[in-house]
Amino acid sequence: MIENTVIVNNKEVKFKSSATIPRLCRIKFKRNIFKDLVKLEKSFKAHDTSFEIEDLEIFENMAYIMAYHADKTIPPCIEELLDEFEMFSIYEILPEILELWGSNLQTDVESENNEKTSCEMTTALFLLRSVEIGISVGDLDLLTIGMVLDMWTEKANDDVKYQKVAEQSGFDRF
Repeated sequence: MIENTVIVNNKEVKFKSSATIPRLCRIKFKRNIFKDLVKLEKSFKAHDTSFEIEDLEIFENMAYIMAYHADKTIPPCIEELLDEFEMFSIYEILPEILELWGSNLQTDVESENNEKTSCEMTTALFLLRSVEIGISVGDLDLLTIGMVLDMWTEKANDDVKYQKVAEQSGFDRF
C-alpha cells in the first residue's frame, strides 16, 4: 500500500493506493479502473487544454476512491466530498493521482518463460489472478498491484528449468 497527502485548496487530503483499488472502483462505480486510467493518462499526456467529460468523471472517481480508501471519515458520497472544495485545477491533483497509481503498479519480477499474454488486464482478471495465488480480498489492502503481479509472475516461473542453479556453497561464499 502507498499513501500520499496532497494539498487541495489549502486542505490536506490523504490518498491511498493498494491492490484493493480495482475492487473498490468496481463496487462503487461499476467501472474497470485499469481501462479508465489508461484513457485518463493518455488525455493528460496529450497536453490538451481541456478534458472530455468522461475523463473528468474518471478523475473524480479515482480521486474519491483513493481518498476514501485512506480516510473512511470522508463523506460516503462523491458529490458531498466535491462540495467541500472550491474550484481547483485538475492539473494540480491529477499528476499526484497518476504517480500514486503508477507506484502501485510497479513490478520487480521478469517472466522467465517468455510467455506473453494477450489478455488485457481487467478488474475481474486481476481478482482472479489474486485468488489463484491464494491472496484474500482482505490481503489486497496490504499489497500493491505490482506486488500481486510479481507473485503471479513468480508462480508462472515455477516450472522454468534454469541452466545454472545456485547451491548452498555459493550462498555461503556470498
